[in-house]
Amino acid sequence: MNDIPTHKIKTGGDPRMLPDYAALREELRKLTHPARPDVSWQYVEKLCLSMFEQNGVELQTAAWYTLARTQLAGLFGLNEGLAILEALISHQWGALWPQPVHARMEILSSLSQRLQQRMRSLPLNYSDLSQLYRAEQLLTSLGEVLQRLELKHLSQLDTLRTLMHNSAARLENSDNTTSTGLNIQSGIVLPTVMNGATAATRDLAGGPDEDMPDNAVKWVYVAQPEPQPEHQTNVEVQTVMPTSAKKWKSFSAGMCTMLIISAAAVWSWQYLHRPDPLQAQLAASLAPLPAPLTPEQIDALRQQIPLPQDFIAQTQQQLARLDKLPPDWTVVYSRQLVEQAGVLWPEQAKPLVQQWQQQLDAAALPVEQLNGWYQGMTALQKLSDRLNGLDEQKGKYMTVSELKSIVFSVRQSFNQSIPAEEQLRVMSESPAGVPLPAVARVQLEMHLKQLITRYAILVQPEMHRITDNKNNIDE
Repeated sequence: MNDIPTHKIKTGGDPRMLPDYAALREELRKLTHPARPDVSWQYVEKLCLSMFEQNGVELQTAAWYTLARTQLAGLFGLNEGLAILEALISHQWGALWPQPVHARMEILSSLSQRLQQRMRSLPLNYSDLSQLYRAEQLLTSLGEVLQRLELKHLSQLDTLRTLMHNSAARLENSDNTTSTGLNIQSGIVLPTVMNGATAATRDLAGGPDEDMPDNAVKWVYVAQPEPQPEHQTNVEVQTVMPTSAKKWKSFSAGMCTMLIISAAAVWSWQYLHRPDPLQAQLAASLAPLPAPLTPEQIDALRQQIPLPQDFIAQTQQQLARLDKLPPDWTVVYSRQLVEQAGVLWPEQAKPLVQQWQQQLDAAALPVEQLNGWYQGMTALQKLSDRLNGLDEQKGKYMTVSELKSIVFSVRQSFNQSIPAEEQLRVMSESPAGVPLPAVARVQLEMHLKQLITRYAILVQPEMHRITDNKNNIDE
């Protein structure tokens, strides 16, 4: 069997200046073309691999690669692409291209919608259960990372995860009597090999390595590369011969004795080392925020035990607490956590502070968009004053061309910053019973978050002084 050499590829930067990126974008524009021409997914896959080789892995090309592999290899290709995205977002979020958060969310939400369309048309059978489990596992991991960044809802990946879960549940309830074991692949290996300047697709059924050419190269993306000895295996399987019954009984008795002694020792240690209240409060500040029960959990709880008498009163108290929270509560809370880490661990928290500051600046409404409405209203006021002045001066007038120029300038100023009220009005005109446009909803949610973040920066200027304050504490 021939060993296929592997070549590691890095995390990439801005690819827009590369010719392959322009060709890739042009090919995928067919998806939104009115004539709906066929997309050459083999060509898209080849261009993506070429981009990985030239520039490295970044979010946009990885998303396109995931879509191409799903079209070509179904669930198997989908998991290959999701594994790359999971490693990229989990380990390279700070250095990921593109940098604007709203651009990243548009890429992920668009990918989620395309994958949902593909999954609904993909025939599934009982042998696909392992791949469905793997896809749900990868999407759950992605959702946990985005949840920590408060971006889970905007990515719309949870809808795709629910689709995978429901598909697996339907297959589990089918009439098949046998089940295949889970075969979850560890590591992120691209499914194609590069031979010179061309890319050849591997057999989807998992053909033997002898079919590969001698000079083939397997490309492997490593999110956080670490030096490892060659030919090192990730998991080593050892076979242990069964011992006799007498040895097993002796072993069981020894284990029971050890467990009893260990339990007594642990109880004594916990009693003597009770947690400090301040440390307990610190741990509570870093714990995940509580979430309401799901409908299934509510139904199960209702059938198990009666609700406490003061349940309604406690719910009212919680609602009152939530009502008192300011609109920028999440931003203020995150700032307090960053300051807390900066004071307790000054040196270790420096990268955290820098990353949080970058995310805050990226999430806030750009400063140049603050003046659009003001500039438009100022231009209208000047036009109104000028027209009123012409009424008082006989023989003075304004040409139609000059008036059109002023109106065009005013419209440009207003279009630079469309108010949230206008976005809400457009969404409210959607016909009843028709889901709201996903793109418009994502844009509105992003706009509202930008407004809240900019509001928090304006009312609490100390957010931009976290780094300076931490440096003063160090001195």
